[in-house]
Amino acid sequence: MKRLVYLNVFLFSTLYADWTSDLLHKSSEFYDETREKTIQIYEDTLKSKPLSHEERRQQRLNQAWGQVSPELEEGKHYIDKLAYAPDSTWFGEDKADIREDLDALFDRIVDGLVGSDLMVYKKQMATLKEEIKENNAKILTYRERRIGAPEQSTLYTTKREYDEKIKDLKDENAIHRNEMRMIKESLQQSFSDIGVDLSMTQVDVLLSRVDGDDIIQISLVMDTLKYITDQILHLMQESNEALGQAKKYYGMHQVLLELVVYIQQKYIDKCNHTYIPKINRIITNAQEMITQTQRLKAQEEDPRRAAIYANNIKAQEWTLKVAKRYREDLIRSRDKMIEAKRVALANLKVSQNTYQTVSLSADLYDLISQSQEMFTQISRIQVPDIVPFENLQLQRKYQELTEQIR
Repeated sequence: MKRLVYLNVFLFSTLYADWTSDLLHKSSEFYDETREKTIQIYEDTLKSKPLSHEERRQQRLNQAWGQVSPELEEGKHYIDKLAYAPDSTWFGEDKADIREDLDALFDRIVDGLVGSDLMVYKKQMATLKEEIKENNAKILTYRERRIGAPEQSTLYTTKREYDEKIKDLKDENAIHRNEMRMIKESLQQSFSDIGVDLSMTQVDVLLSRVDGDDIIQISLVMDTLKYITDQILHLMQESNEALGQAKKYYGMHQVLLELVVYIQQKYIDKCNHTYIPKINRIITNAQEMITQTQRLKAQEEDPRRAAIYANNIKAQEWTLKVAKRYREDLIRSRDKMIEAKRVALANLKVSQNTYQTVSLSADLYDLISQSQEMFTQISRIQVPDIVPFENLQLQRKYQELTEQIR
C-alpha cells in the first residue's frame, strides 16, 4: 500500500513539474514575444522615415491627372449629350439615364482622386485604436494577476515581471498614440492646403462626428480639383489660342464644376436622409426613456431603488442634451454646404452659358482662371464651424452617438 502511495506521489510530482515547466516556458515565451514586438516597433519607428504631408500630397496630385483626364473627357461626352437629350422617352436615352451614368462616373472619379488616401487613413486610425484597446485589456489583466504574484519565483511570473509587461504595453501605446497624432497633423495640414485652419482639438471633434469622413473627402477633392484646373490652364496656354482645343479643355473643366455640385449634393442628401433622421430617432428614444423612468421613479417606494432611477434619469438627460447639440451641429454643417452649393451652382450656370456662346479661347481661359478663386471660396464655406469639446465626457458621448448613427 505504501508503495502505491509513493508511486502516486511520484507520478503526480513528475506531472506537476512537467506542467509547471510547460507553463513557465509558455509564459516566458509570450513575454519574450511581447518584448520583441515592442522593440521591433521602436526600431521600425526610428529606422523608417515616413513621407511628409507635402510629399504625400504631391504624390496624390501627380497621380491625379493621369487617373482622371480620360474620365473627364468621358464626362464631357455625357454633359454634351445632356444638352440635347429629351426629358423622357420610351426609346433611347433620356436625361435621367444620362444623369445616372454621369453620377456613376463622378463616384469613380472621387474614388480615384482620394479613395485610397481616405481608406488608408481610416484603416490606420482603426488599427491603431484597436491595438491600444487590446493593450489596455492586457494591462488590466496583468494588474489583476500581479496582486497574487510572488516577489521572487523561478516557476511563476513575479510582480516585477508583470510590471515590465505593463511598461512594455504602455510604451507600445505611446508609439501608437504618436502615430495617431501624426495622422491628425496631416489632416490638419490638408485643411490648411485649401485655406481652412483647424486646431488639433477641432480635428479631434471632426474625427468624432459621423460626417467627419465626408468632410475630409470633400476637402481632399477640392484640393485636387484646383490642381487639375491648373493643368488644364497650362494645356490651354500651350494650345496657342486654338479655339477647338480650348473648348475641349473647357469642357473638361465643366465636368469638374459639375462634380463639385454633385459631391455637395451627396453630402446634403446624407444629412437629410441618414444622419439627421437617425439622430432624431435617438432624441425621441431618449425622451421616451426619460418619461418612462420618471414614471417608475414616482411609483417606487424603496429609496435606494428610487435613487437608482434618479441617476438613470440624469444619464438619459445627458444623452438627450448631447444628441440635441449633435443635431444642431449636423444641421449647421448641412446649411453651410447648401450655401457652398449655391455659390458653386451659380458659377456652373455662368460657365455653361459662356461655353455655349464664346468665340475666343482667351475668354475661356480667363473664366477658368477665375474659377480657381471659386474653389477656394466654397472650400472655406463648406467646412463646418467646429466647436471644441468642453470636456472628455462630451467627446466620449459624441463618439458613442456616432456609432449609433452609423
